[in-house]
Amino acid sequence: MERVSSGQIGARWFEDCRRIVRHFAKSVGVSRPVTSLAAADFQRYRRLLVTEGLRGSRGLGVHALTRTITVVRGLFKWAVDTGLVERAPRWGRAFIKPSAADVRRSRAAGERENGKRMFTAAKVRSLIESAEPAIKAAILLGINGGFGNTDCAALSRAAVNLKGCVIDFERPKTGVRRIVPLWPETVAGLKVVLATESPLPTPGAETRVVFHSESGLPLVRQIVKRGKNDEIEKVTYIDRLGDWFDDLLVEKKLKRRRVGFYTLRHTFRTWADETNDQHAIHLVMGHAIPGMSGIYIEEIGMKRLRRVVNHVRRKLWPGANGEKVLCDHTGNSLSDEVNPRS
Repeated sequence: MERVSSGQIGARWFEDCRRIVRHFAKSVGVSRPVTSLAAADFQRYRRLLVTEGLRGSRGLGVHALTRTITVVRGLFKWAVDTGLVERAPRWGRAFIKPSAADVRRSRAAGERENGKRMFTAAKVRSLIESAEPAIKAAILLGINGGFGNTDCAALSRAAVNLKGCVIDFERPKTGVRRIVPLWPETVAGLKVVLATESPLPTPGAETRVVFHSESGLPLVRQIVKRGKNDEIEKVTYIDRLGDWFDDLLVEKKLKRRRVGFYTLRHTFRTWADETNDQHAIHLVMGHAIPGMSGIYIEEIGMKRLRRVVNHVRRKLWPGANGEKVLCDHTGNSLSDEVNPRS
């Protein structure tokens, strides 16, 4: 609860963890002493997750299984760290996360059944051409800079520099700074959205973000219901951007399992990878530069960032002049060097 209140974890993740812990307790017995739990109990619980899942309808996939096992084991680690129990139970050799080979096999099976989690250039162009202004601007952000649902929903107006044709802000999910040079098409789309007056009846924090739902609220939000002692009773997750995009996919007959707005981020990353400039891609996407490189790299040039987004633009619109990705009126608002850690 304290970590939710301080913003260290989201209410949705708290709710997911609580659901898993309650399911585990119900499965092994709520009144069972921790000292009585043995490897066989965890083996049976893992088998239950694989066959029935958390809702008793379908077994968990590798990623959901990994998350569930991590939460359960984390529960006992927390109990040991806080002195509630002397030691964690013995898990046995069965209560382990799926292996890398399991993940690869699952991904391959998913691709055989549903296709890869990416769009062709023709499909992205079709979505852009058919979308209403707000969703069109969001799609352009998704393919121009790998924006996800929450990234779009939390994008502040202050972070958007239309004159300089760049977005500079910290990614909500990770707090890592991201810098995205914008295409002319993305700038034009954002201009339309920013020119639209906010439908909020009264000024508030939401008026400072770029996108709003039909009712003027953030596109992605969590409704937290609290009970006595301010305890969280229920968390409802709302993603209007995902809903809008799914409706558009259905309209264009492009909807399939495992494909949604976040697929644009997969597509951007796949195309951008062809530039072989991983550190520049990290900065555009809001990923921390891994390893010691993240400590020692102090600056990444704007030319490198532009080269990444230029390449993706040419993939989307073959023949597009990559040298003119940025607006003609950039002025002196952009330095040629940016600091990825400032």
